[in-house]
Amino acid sequence: MQALPTERGLKQLPLFRSRGPKHAAPLDVHAISIPARAFTGDFYFVRHADDRFLFALGDVAGKGLNAAVVMAMIQEELERTSCDDPSADMMRLHTFLKPLIPLNRFATAVAGYVSDQGVVRLANAGHCPPIIVRADGSTEEISSTGPVLGVLSSSQWRTFETTLNRGESLVLYSDGVIETTSKNGEEFGTGRLTAALNGNDSKAIAASVLQAVRHHGKTEDDLTLLVIRR
Repeated sequence: MQALPTERGLKQLPLFRSRGPKHAAPLDVHAISIPARAFTGDFYFVRHADDRFLFALGDVAGKGLNAAVVMAMIQEELERTSCDDPSADMMRLHTFLKPLIPLNRFATAVAGYVSDQGVVRLANAGHCPPIIVRADGSTEEISSTGPVLGVLSSSQWRTFETTLNRGESLVLYSDGVIETTSKNGEEFGTGRLTAALNGNDSKAIAASVLQAVRHHGKTEDDLTLLVIRR
């Protein structure tokens, strides 16, 4: 298993452009993943399937090789995801992981899709709240819709639904972003993250966040960021 590169980005590629009706806006996607060590427990997944763009981002508890092994299993299982119903897909991922990971290990994740018409449907398994940046500059956070993965036998998730209009962005991130700590021990936090979500395209938004994080302090954890802009 190879470690992730220091920075990996997904630019505006034809693969990620809408193939739906002519009025459907294309998606502009960029991702950054920076491991704290040689191996990472963070993961993200993107794929265009039929009339929707599938995405996922998450974090396996712990660091090093053990977390990376669980992360690799999740990545492989996500390749089988249809995302017709994100809550059902989260249940399948949980059912897959529970017998495979140690009792003291779990994962958090956000998974869902953006349709060609801009409909966003996702499930959040105890992960950092995704942020939607609206066209007027206002922001919305999407809280957990169920527990973390791989722990509770009776876990269930609900699917959150909204619409991403033209000029709006959906931002997913790992806790390595908001837990970056300054010299005086102050965390970067969601407030600074929201303030840094500036830019006219996904790459500019991701670069703005990364610059703000690096200016704030030192990151001790894996850091992953996924920006989907319509």
